Amino acid sequence: MGKRNNTNFLSLFICLFTLSASFLCISTAQAEEKTETVITTGVAMAGQPDSRRNAIEDAMRNAVEEAMGTIVNVELLVENKTIVNEKILSQTKGYIQKYNVNSEEEKGGLYRVQIEAKVKLGKVRNDMEAAGLLMKRKQMPRLMVMTMPRTDPQVVSPGKQYVDSATGIVEEEFLKKKFSMVDVNQHISKQNLAKATGNTDKLVALARDTGAELLVLSDATRYYERDLQLYGSTYQIYRSDIQLRVIETGTGKVIYSGSQQGEPSASMDPVYDASRELANAAIESILQKWSSDVNNATTYKLTIAKVNFDTLEKLEKQIRDTSGVDNLFRRAFDSGQGRFDVEFRGSADDLIKKLKNFSSPGLSITGMSQQTIEAVAR
Repeated sequence: MGKRNNTNFLSLFICLFTLSASFLCISTAQAEEKTETVITTGVAMAGQPDSRRNAIEDAMRNAVEEAMGTIVNVELLVENKTIVNEKILSQTKGYIQKYNVNSEEEKGGLYRVQIEAKVKLGKVRNDMEAAGLLMKRKQMPRLMVMTMPRTDPQVVSPGKQYVDSATGIVEEEFLKKKFSMVDVNQHISKQNLAKATGNTDKLVALARDTGAELLVLSDATRYYERDLQLYGSTYQIYRSDIQLRVIETGTGKVIYSGSQQGEPSASMDPVYDASRELANAAIESILQKWSSDVNNATTYKLTIAKVNFDTLEKLEKQIRDTSGVDNLFRRAFDSGQGRFDVEFRGSADDLIKKLKNFSSPGLSITGMSQQTIEAVAR
C-alpha cells in the first residue's frame, strides 16, 4: 500500500512539475514579446445595445493603426488603405495583448471610450511583411546575388568543391519575399565581372551601376571528409560550409553576415538547406533594419543636368559622403543627365544647403518641390 502511495505521489509530482514548466515557458515567451503601449480613443453611435463594445473595438483598431505607423510611414498606409483594412485591421483583436479602459462618456449622440492598449508589434510587423507592405516601403528593392570573391576560383577537386548552384537557392528565397532581382548575366559583361573577381568593392560598384540597392554575396563549399561503404557501394561524404553577406550598394555597409555548416552527407541537400536558412535569416535582418529606421530618412529625387560621366561619379562620391545621407542610388544616366534617389535625414532645404556647398565639381540648384531637387553641374 505504501509503495502504491509513493508511486501515486511521484506521478502527481511529475505532472505538477510538467505543468509548472509549461506555464513558465508560456509566461517567458509572453514576457519576451515586444509590445507598444498606445493610448487611443474610439467612438460609436450612442443609444445602441453595442455602443460601448463598438467604441472599444474602434479604439483597439486605432491603437493597431498607430502601432503600424511606427513600422512604416503614414503615407504608405494611406496609399495602401485597402490592403491595410483587409489584411491587418480586419483582425484587430489578434494584435492586442491586453487593454484597460481609462474613461468613457456618452455625449452629443456619440459613445466615446479611451483605452490604454498593449499592441503586439512582432505580430503586426510579420503580417505587414506577409501583406508586402514592408517591400512597398522600399519600392520593391532591387537585389543582385553573386558568389563571393575567391582566391582560387578554379578549384574543383575531390577534396574541395564550390557549389555555385547555391546562389540560385538564395535568389529563390528573396524572390518569395517580393524582392526585385537584377540578373548578373544580363546586366554585367563577363569581362567586367572577371576584372572585379577577388575584389568586393569592385563587385559592389558593379551592382550599384545596375541600380541594385543590395548585393548578396554567397559562398558554398564542400570538403571531403570520408568514404562510406553502404550496400556494397562506396559514397564520398562531404561536410559543407556556407557563407552569406548582404551589402548596401549605396553606402558599402554590410547589413548582414552569417555562416553555417551543413550536416556531413553525400548529397547536396545540406548545402541547399543551409543556404535557405541563411537567406531567410538575412531577409529577417534586412526587414528589421528597415523597420527600425523608418521615418528617420526621406527619399529625395535628385536630377543633375549638363554633366558628363566622370563629373557625375565625383558628385556621387560627394553626396555619398555628405552627413545625413543614409543611402544613395543612381537610377539612370543619359543625355548628360544623372538621376538619383537620396535617402536623407532632414528636410529638402537642409539637403539643398549641403549640395550648394560642393566644389570641384559643384552644383547649382535650379528647382525644387517637397521631395524633388533639380540641379546643374558646374
